[in-house]
Amino acid sequence: MTNYNAADLDVLKGLEPVQVRPGMYTDTTRPNHLAQEVIDNSIDEAQAGYATRVTVVLHEDGSLSVNDDGRGMPVDIHPEEGISGVELILTKLHAGGKFSDKNYQYSGGLHGVGISVVNALSKRVEVEVRRNGQIYQITFENGLKTEDLTVTGKTLKRDTGTAVRFWPDGQYFDSVNFSLPRLMTNLRAKAVLSKNLHVILIDEKNEKEYQWQFEDGLSSYFNDAIGTDDRLPNPPFLLTHTDDAAGEIECVFAWLEDAGNTAVYESYANLIPTTGGGTHVNGLRLGIVEALREFCDFRNLLPRGVKLTPDDAFESCQFVLSIKIP
Repeated sequence: MTNYNAADLDVLKGLEPVQVRPGMYTDTTRPNHLAQEVIDNSIDEAQAGYATRVTVVLHEDGSLSVNDDGRGMPVDIHPEEGISGVELILTKLHAGGKFSDKNYQYSGGLHGVGISVVNALSKRVEVEVRRNGQIYQITFENGLKTEDLTVTGKTLKRDTGTAVRFWPDGQYFDSVNFSLPRLMTNLRAKAVLSKNLHVILIDEKNEKEYQWQFEDGLSSYFNDAIGTDDRLPNPPFLLTHTDDAAGEIECVFAWLEDAGNTAVYESYANLIPTTGGGTHVNGLRLGIVEALREFCDFRNLLPRGVKLTPDDAFESCQFVLSIKIP
């Protein structure tokens, strides 16, 4: 039996925990989740009212870039860590601006983890920040900084934002190629839930460009999705409620005469798709059932002994539900 001493203990530093156990931090089948983390940062800027456009480019060399017109990552020196804000965000786990509501009331992604995981699992990451009338650049390879943050040019003071381009490292993924359908689904969802945000996807390899923008958010998306199918009511129900402490809920729903041709059952939590449903979807079902039961009971519409069930009430009901939790 071998001895077990303190010298046998390993201490992982920096981003090493991510590189040793990547499956604990991301989906390792394809690097789509890495893209989602970078995109979520830009979407958070839009949700906070600072960005109006997000452009995602699938480059021919297999890399992916995300460019927004938000405030731009902080470039000043952190008072405790002694490094720039952008370097801190990219190289330290659990470092970010989403742990309180000072910068973002609602946000998605892995708070303080997401983009540092992207850095850890990429061969190279290039970051450009437009802020204070200047253009800053910093570069990383294999999670480590290779080029210091430097000013590379000037721009208009109103031209602000962040551009991140990364090359996923194939050793951490079953396939290093991004899934275009999954990426398109994710970007469309972000546009749906971010009223009037202009989302652009450019596929350089196939020379295609996709754009999404919904002026009325959920309502315009829902109406586009169900097309000309007969619905009840028309226009569909739109429910919105905001509470500073509890969060925000927005839902649009209607019953279709023939739901077989159209299936719109979508739910989101802080802009993240919840494909498996959840308590928010269960709450919607229960609320609709109880409202219909009360309506029927008050007007004696149901024969004695007949009880309205959730399946009865939700049959052919189409919905898009979004909740935002601080």
